[in-house]
Amino acid sequence: SWSTSGVMDTGRTSVKHPCGRVNLIRYASQVTYSPCLLGGPGIVLGSEGRSHAMRAYELMVIIRGKLDESAAHAWIKTISASVAGVGGQIHGNPDWWGKRRLAYPIMKQDDGYYAIFNLSAEGGALDEVERGFRISDDVLRHKLLRLPDDEAARRGMISAA
Repeated sequence: SWSTSGVMDTGRTSVKHPCGRVNLIRYASQVTYSPCLLGGPGIVLGSEGRSHAMRAYELMVIIRGKLDESAAHAWIKTISASVAGVGGQIHGNPDWWGKRRLAYPIMKQDDGYYAIFNLSAEGGALDEVERGFRISDDVLRHKLLRLPDDEAARRGMISAA
């Protein structure tokens, strides 16, 4: 079970994971999240003080094949930074499949660079990241899937319940 330390005069609240490590610090409306080093989904307090569990996702991205490989790798760093910017966390390294032939042309492209990410984020936090994918001309397709809890536990993204 989670325990909450007392509120100090600065408005600071800490929430501790059962392992004893501090998982987040909440200052008034600002929330700082830091994952438990022992694994597990973590917890985030929203502005109303409700807790939102971190959810496990798999993200597949197909990047335009006409880019050179260094530009495609730069997209991997951009995606990682945007996920971290919304409070998400990428588990492990992205699975880089490299340049592959598409089954059918997409936006007049025959090839694309494939990358797969295992990540966790609060529900709804990745909406802005997906919006960026839809706007970008370099991202041909993306697919964000919420993983079932048993599959996320098998991949080591959350602790087994």
